[in-house]
Amino acid sequence: MNTLRSVSVHFALLCAVAMPPGAHAQTLVWEDNFNGPGIDGNKWTYDVGNGCQIGLCGWGNGEMQYYTSRAENARIDNGRLVIEARHEAFQGMPFTSARLKTEGRMHFKYGTLEARIKTPVVGNGLWPAYWMLGTIGVWPGRGEIDLMEAGMAAAIANGTANRRIGAAVHWDYNGQQADYDTSYTSPVDLHADFHVYRMTWDPQFIRVSIDGQQYFEFAISNIEGASLHEFHQQQYLLLNLAVGGTYTGITSPAAVTAPLPGRMEIDYIRLYQNPGSQLYVGAQHAAPAGRFGVFTEQADTSGRLNFGQDAELYLWNNLTPIAQAPFEGSNVMAYRANAGAWYGLGIQTDYRNMAAYAGGTLKLHLKTTTPSTFKIGINTSFGDSWVDFAAGGNQYGLVRDGAWHQVSIPFSAFHDLDLQAVKQPFMLVADPPAAPVEIAIDKVYYQSR
Repeated sequence: MNTLRSVSVHFALLCAVAMPPGAHAQTLVWEDNFNGPGIDGNKWTYDVGNGCQIGLCGWGNGEMQYYTSRAENARIDNGRLVIEARHEAFQGMPFTSARLKTEGRMHFKYGTLEARIKTPVVGNGLWPAYWMLGTIGVWPGRGEIDLMEAGMAAAIANGTANRRIGAAVHWDYNGQQADYDTSYTSPVDLHADFHVYRMTWDPQFIRVSIDGQQYFEFAISNIEGASLHEFHQQQYLLLNLAVGGTYTGITSPAAVTAPLPGRMEIDYIRLYQNPGSQLYVGAQHAAPAGRFGVFTEQADTSGRLNFGQDAELYLWNNLTPIAQAPFEGSNVMAYRANAGAWYGLGIQTDYRNMAAYAGGTLKLHLKTTTPSTFKIGINTSFGDSWVDFAAGGNQYGLVRDGAWHQVSIPFSAFHDLDLQAVKQPFMLVADPPAAPVEIAIDKVYYQSR
């Protein structure tokens, strides 16, 4: 889905050949046939907005739509997932659409992925995409696999917009963005009917086909000078229908001539196991209700993080450890921040399904005398969500008197929180303070109702 280019490395040879008969693995491990009354929240979630909320206005590609979770833009209709782009003013944008993803619900490494998709009439200005993102790191170091994209500017220019599709991979190469992409022109208009897109991903290759015709191949092993580790880690799926953007070459609403509403329809998606496959299904890894320890040595928890094994504490900026007696046990997060620079820390873990804690509370013990502002946050598939502590304020049980006090923040106080896909269960950040700050944090845990 990303269109930026900085390093072009041609590691793969593309040949339009039929996929080998053995490419379709036989053990089905995950699927969605879209036969239910609505979109399954245990399989899909949404990206909502225009990208500005994560510092990527236009989603980094100059797109002109606002993604919503409304039924007008994403719904189940007659056994199919429908993603609909509409020409309507919404939240300051001229178009609306939807972007769905399996982040926190289903991730996998290696496998045969098959989807039956019908694209809309894309010329000019619609950009349907079926793609994947890695679960580890920051883009492009997390890796991206674009299985199918349509509506590219070059196809618009030569009159093949509704027959041409592209596939690509993006990764980090010696600290720079690297890309490999190719395209394929179908003999028929792709919006006229459904077509089967199949990816086979194993430790050696990523291959993609349409109706049995291979149009993309990329070698991911034994490449001199490139580890390509991004493509040996779990990824999750995304489906979206963008309006405009650099991929299409359409950057103004007036230039969008594709018929609207435009629909991308998905009949099914099925994942089959390949040798070496890994599969994470969030619904099968839900943390039990009760008390979940984020940073605590208390034994009265239904589960907890183990630092150095499944969690790490990161000091992001301007924090120096100081001596401080813990509130409990033998460990404490206690730091000094200098004046004039922001400070912050975060606890990173694998994806955690904390859905059982909806309606619950984040609890921690905090000790400080600083009158300055700071905020406490949680990072999920929806991005960062914060609760502000105003200058001098004593919200949620905070007392700034230099003694330990329990702070209790209901999860309902956090905006846009996806507890099914928690990646950083605790963060603390502050703008540059006017004077040095000392702050200590201990016994951090989630409490269900």
